[in-house]
Amino acid sequence: MPIVLPSDRPKFSWENLSVGDDLGRVEGRVDAAAVRTHAFAIGDDPKRYLGQQDGFAPPSLLVNDLLKLFLLGYDCTPPAVGGLHTKAQIDYLAPLPVGDPVVLTGTHVAKYVRRGRPHRSCASQAQTPSGNVVARMLATETVGYAVDEAGEHGQPPESWVDGFPRVEGQIDGSTRIEPGGAEPAVGQTLGPLVREVSFEESVAFSGFPFSWAQEHPSAVRIGLHTDPETARRAGYPRPVIQGLLSAGHLTQLLLDYYGDRVINGSKLALSFIAPVMTGSTLSSYATVRRQLDIDGRQVNELSLLTQDQDERLVTVGYARVPALGS
Repeated sequence: MPIVLPSDRPKFSWENLSVGDDLGRVEGRVDAAAVRTHAFAIGDDPKRYLGQQDGFAPPSLLVNDLLKLFLLGYDCTPPAVGGLHTKAQIDYLAPLPVGDPVVLTGTHVAKYVRRGRPHRSCASQAQTPSGNVVARMLATETVGYAVDEAGEHGQPPESWVDGFPRVEGQIDGSTRIEPGGAEPAVGQTLGPLVREVSFEESVAFSGFPFSWAQEHPSAVRIGLHTDPETARRAGYPRPVIQGLLSAGHLTQLLLDYYGDRVINGSKLALSFIAPVMTGSTLSSYATVRRQLDIDGRQVNELSLLTQDQDERLVTVGYARVPALGS
C-alpha cells in the first residue's frame, strides 16, 4: 500500500502525544501533475522543474508532505485539536527525479511547553527505496491555541542556529543584486521575490496531502488553511497561509541565485513568527552574511526573511548553500 498507518492511532491531542511515536509511511512517485500543482501553489513556473530532460520534484513539495505525516500517526478527524507550525529545519540533500519512487517516514522527537504554549517536534525524511535520503526536516508546531498555566517544561530539540543573532527586517536597497550574475558576495542582498498568495494557492498547497501517493483523487482536507469557516472559529478573518509556503518562496529565491546547489546539500532553519491571511502579498529576501569552511567545503551562509505588504516580518531564518565549485 502507498500509505501505511501505524497500528495504533490515538486521537490527536496533547495528552496522547509521546516522544517516539511512529508517524506512518508514505510511498509513491511524484508525477508531473503534482509538480504543476505545487508550482502553482508557491507561485513558481513549473518549467523550472519539468523543462529539463530529467525533471525534479520541487524540494518544498517533499517537506510539505513531511510535515503532514502526523495526519497519519494520529486520528485527526474532527473534532480534533489544531495548531500552528512555528519552526522548521530543512535539509535539501539530493534532487528527486520526477517519476522516481520516494518513501516518507517520521517520528515524534520532542514534547515541551514554552511561554505557556504546548509544542511538539517531529523528525522526518524523504528517501529512495534504496535508502538515499533526498530531504530531511525537523518541524515544530503548537498543539492547540490555549496557553498552559503550568509555564515551561520539557526541552526543545537543538538547532544549528541556536545562538545566532535575531534577523531584523531592515533591507539595504543599495546592496541588492539581480539573479544571473556573479556569485553573490558577502553583504549583498538577494531579492525580493514577491508573491501574492491567493485562497486557491493556499488550498492547493495545504488541501491535498500525499496526493501523489494516492490511487484515487481525494477531497480537499478541511482545516485552518483551506476553509474560511474553520479559520473564523479559530479567531482569524480568513484562512491562514501555511508557514511552509513561505519556505517555498525562499527556496525559489535561492534557486534563482544558486541553481542546483540548493537541492544538493543546502539547509534552512526558519521561524514562522506571525500568521498570514490569504490575499496577502509576501516579499522574500536573503542576505549573504559570510562564507565559511564546513568539513573542508566552502559554504555561503545567508540570513532570510519574508515580510507582508505592511512590511511586517512573518518568516525569518538562515540558510547555508554550497559555494561555487565546492
